Amino acid sequence: MSEMYTEMELDVLKEIINIGGGNVATSISKLLNKRVEMDVPVIVHQTYEEVFETIMPAEMMVKAVQIHTSGDLSGAFLYILHEEGIKRIASEHWQAFQENPEIADSALCELANILVNSFLNAVTRFLDLNTQSSVPYLAEDMFGSLLTSAYLEELQYDNRIWIFKNDFWIEEHKWESSLYFVPQKGIFEKLINTIM
Repeated sequence: MSEMYTEMELDVLKEIINIGGGNVATSISKLLNKRVEMDVPVIVHQTYEEVFETIMPAEMMVKAVQIHTSGDLSGAFLYILHEEGIKRIASEHWQAFQENPEIADSALCELANILVNSFLNAVTRFLDLNTQSSVPYLAEDMFGSLLTSAYLEELQYDNRIWIFKNDFWIEEHKWESSLYFVPQKGIFEKLINTIM
């Protein structure tokens, strides 16, 4: 599938992800009142085995907030957060969150909602698209199970998957969280045609 796209087209997709991710970094910075930076977005087309070898082990337990989108940017966003990432963003509330896991989960869903919609707002404004997002829901499972389920829900049955991933740094420390986009079939072609 990757051979369907030229280097220029892949650069276009990376720039779209960069614009959205930059907006997310700004939102995180405002929420935490800390300096936040973003790595260059990762765009790879790999087998599941390669993803689990190079990005994250399939068996790693994570919390993930999933938000579905419809319209011109149909698919699902997966906001993956490790426990260390949760500790970093909520250090002053960590004790309370451990005592009240429901409150922690609710706060995590709201955080993901803000970040995903920051991403969507930037991209849809830039490309003049019409996209709606669903209510977020939280799951805790192995990374491999969550990623595979998200692809199957979006009717992606290929043994190779696209990973569009943003990583963030909070004041020199890598924030153990990542934002993934799982597109419905044909969405990349629409994005490329829109911008080129």
